[in-house]
Parts: sequence; structure tokens; C-alpha cells
Amino acid sequence: MINNRNPHLPDVNFVDTNTQRLLNEMITGYEIIADRKLMPSDPVRIFINWIADLRVQERVLLNEAARQNLPRYATGDYLDSLSELFKDTYRLQPEAARTTLRFTISAPQQSAVTIPADTRVTVDGEITFATTESATVPIGETSVEVPAVCLTAGIAGNGFIAGQISQIVDLFQFFESVENTTTSAGGSDIETDESLYERYRQSMETFSTAGPLGAYEYHAKTAGAEIVDVKPYSPSPGVVDIRILLKDGKMPDEEMKKLVLDTVSASHTRPLTDLVKVSAPDPVNFGIDLVYYIPKSRENNAAGIQQEVENAVDEYVKWQTQTMGRDINPDKLTALIWGAGAKRAVITSPVFTVVEEYAVAVKAGRNVIYGGIESD
Repeated sequence: MINNRNPHLPDVNFVDTNTQRLLNEMITGYEIIADRKLMPSDPVRIFINWIADLRVQERVLLNEAARQNLPRYATGDYLDSLSELFKDTYRLQPEAARTTLRFTISAPQQSAVTIPADTRVTVDGEITFATTESATVPIGETSVEVPAVCLTAGIAGNGFIAGQISQIVDLFQFFESVENTTTSAGGSDIETDESLYERYRQSMETFSTAGPLGAYEYHAKTAGAEIVDVKPYSPSPGVVDIRILLKDGKMPDEEMKKLVLDTVSASHTRPLTDLVKVSAPDPVNFGIDLVYYIPKSRENNAAGIQQEVENAVDEYVKWQTQTMGRDINPDKLTALIWGAGAKRAVITSPVFTVVEEYAVAVKAGRNVIYGGIESD
């Protein structure tokens, strides 16, 4: 059964899928037509049970198929097909990472040296970047910088720090060396159903041309599926500061900020009077320092509980760091640890901390200690 993505609306069933109710109706109908009672062991009743089971399965499939016409239930191609109901909103396809490459020649030349577009540079022979435009090393100089894009779409091209993309594939005259000057970023996998559904809803904001909050949120998220949270605000008249946060609580680097800025600054998107900039949220650091204990009644499962506690801490970090403006709340951590099977936890850190709307909690350390067994 597909979950209702919008809890404010009721669950919808187009047909009844209650097995017992259908079975009772079929048995009652047969008894009326045949004018005899069906005992539990009657072969006819057993046959009706089988038929009822088949009919319920068909009803379940029919119910789910009908639900695919509602955005809050639709998935995959069905959700994509609903895009015609929303303004220019389609599933974001995988995007390739981008970076800036600096090419250096062996010595200054008396004529300019041209580096062709699509010149390839690789990290390891598999992940390869290509220049997006031609570049020219001026007379008397030895280097030039040029933008480049990964030839493999998705997150595989993200995260290569300056200097790691350095193996030339397409040699040119006077070449000496090449390296990336910015960390590669901006690559994203295909957009998830949940993200697309949320953008469907936000797309309604874009019918205004006055630059509303929701419109900036919507357009910023279209820059890449790696963006999980967007908070625009105006620190002064005519200025719009868009704070963005990436999956797993990652801060955006310069390449990603530039990509978002280009997206929201298009002539058909940005109000003419707005000065837009894109920033990372303000970090609010917190550490995790705790000792937990397992009740004696569950001693035989101590190893399993220890693993579940570690998983619970991972879940807490994800919950805490992927939304801007979410206060640092150790009570959530306590609840998750209890749910994992621990008896109690002594949490030294984090402590409750208010996080402002345009800031985000950032994990700065982790020390989770198993304290042993205690009586219940």
C-alpha cells in the first residue's frame, strides 16, 4: 500500500479490499441462490474462499492503479505523467559535476596557444572531465583557466578537491600540466519521487512574477537533486540571499552555489530589481558524547542492541543536519536510543541549542560508549 505523502488529506480507496467482507457477501449470495447453508468444511465454501482471495487481489491492484492518478500516491512513470498538470515541472535528470581546470604550458610563446573545447582530463582513467569551451593562453603567459564538465552524469564526479583532476587525455602543443582549481560539484542522480512531488506543489508559487519566497525555493531546487533544503530571505531591500543545503547535511561549495545562482538569475525567473546571491547556511557545531546501558533482561541480545544504537545515532545525525533552522535537540537522540533497545543513555553532548532559521546544525565529533549491563 502506497503511503499518503500529504497527511492533511484522507487516504483514498476506490474499491473495497476487505477480504472478510467480500467473502461474507459471496457466501451469503450463494446461500440465497442455492437455498442451503454452507458449513466451514463444505467444498463449495472452500472454492468460494479461493475465488474471494483472487477477487481481493484484483481489487488491490485496481485500487493502486486508480491511486496513481493522484499526485500524493503516484510513483515512477505515473508521477512523471502528472507533470502536465503543473507548470514546467519535470523530473530532474542526472546532472554532471563541474569544475574549473587550469592548463599550463611549458614556456611563454610568441603567439597565443589555443586549447580546444572538449579537451579531456581524467582523475583515474574512468572519471573524466572535458572543457566546455575553447580557451587561449595569451602571448607571454603560461596558463589559462577554463570550465569543465564530468562526462559521467551523477554524483560520481563530485568531491575531487583542487589538484586531483590532473591527467591529460587530449594532448596539445606546448602542454606541461593541468589541474582543477575548484572542488568538483553539482553532480546529482535522478530526482526521487518524494522530491518531485514536493516540487509539484511548490510549482504553484511560480505563477507570480513578483519574486515570492516559494518561487525562489522552487527555482533553486531545480538546479540539482542534491539540494534538500532552501531558505531565501532578504537582508536588505532589493537583496535576496538564498541559503542552500545538500544531501547528508553537506554544505554547498562554490561550483554548486554558482549553479544555483545561474538557475535563479535567468531573465525569465529573477525580478529585474532583485540582487541575488547564494550562500551556505551558517553552521552551528555540535558533538555527540554519550554512554548508554543495556537492561539485563536483554543481555543475550547485547551485540544486536549495540549495533542498533549505532544506527540510531546515525539516524539522529541525519535528522539533525538535513534541515535548516532545526534546533539541536538531545531529546530526539534519547528517544532513538531507547527505541534501539538501550535502558538509558547519559548524554553529555549535544545540549539543547536554538538554531536560527538560516543556520544548520553540523556534527563536529562523535563519541558513543557502551557502558555495559544494568538491572532493569
